Amino acid sequence: MRKIILALVAGAILVGCSKKAEWPVDVFYIASTNVISSQDEEGNEVYNATLTQAEHEMIQPEIEWMARHIGDSVNFFAPFYHQFTMNAILLPQDSFAIAFETAKQDVRKQFKQYLRHHNQRRPFFIVGFSQGAMMIPTLLNEMPKRYYQRCLGAYMMGYQLTAEDLQSDRIVPATSATDGKVISYNTVTRVERQWPFVSGQAATCINPLNWTTDGTPAILYYQQDTLIITQDTVHNLLICNAEEQRYTIPGASQWWQSGCLHHWDLLFYAKAIKENMEVRGMR
Repeated sequence: MRKIILALVAGAILVGCSKKAEWPVDVFYIASTNVISSQDEEGNEVYNATLTQAEHEMIQPEIEWMARHIGDSVNFFAPFYHQFTMNAILLPQDSFAIAFETAKQDVRKQFKQYLRHHNQRRPFFIVGFSQGAMMIPTLLNEMPKRYYQRCLGAYMMGYQLTAEDLQSDRIVPATSATDGKVISYNTVTRVERQWPFVSGQAATCINPLNWTTDGTPAILYYQQDTLIITQDTVHNLLICNAEEQRYTIPGASQWWQSGCLHHWDLLFYAKAIKENMEVRGMR
């Protein structure tokens, strides 16, 4: 496994294989919501991470996990950004929108820095989980055409593509392992267990185990379990036969209910996504 080197770039941390890229393809990874609550200098709660050392330490394990699982043959970049907190999700919509906009503006800035100073005209993938996936449609819609043409794929793990998203000619959903640019999915044990915040308006999805969109089941071997993942083509969800209690996170019920496998949208499919990157990168 190659060594991960941290480099400070324009106010964010980018994780790369070296100061000089070693591989012909990049990954720009946007992490999920790792900070539950944040405080300003006076101790008042704020709804975007202030990126203290403690918050860096909350975010970094996910970045390093992804670098280990998909980053061993690509140049892997991932910003620490002023993500909205988990508590922000519980705010009224207008207040949440402010926190989301702050996070989005930071990611936009860091992505532009990556393209201008680090990409060096290489083809690249964008990958995001949960909050990170929420940023991807904006990045695709706003990037200059010359960069968009070099984007080999965009993986929205644990977040929806809406009908509004699909009106953009930049948001072309994947229909197979190689057709289309944007991969989106959310996993639940039953439709009624979905988390509306991430999947309530899903207009499309794909099963990243077999790259089908017609409901064809796929087998997933995860730790000691053999799971069946089937697409619900009406609600655009992935349905998993996992035992709900076995896949429940203590304390998560204020955000999603037992049977929503949001946390596992990252863990279940990382291998499949890495393999798909290899296929797309060889085209």
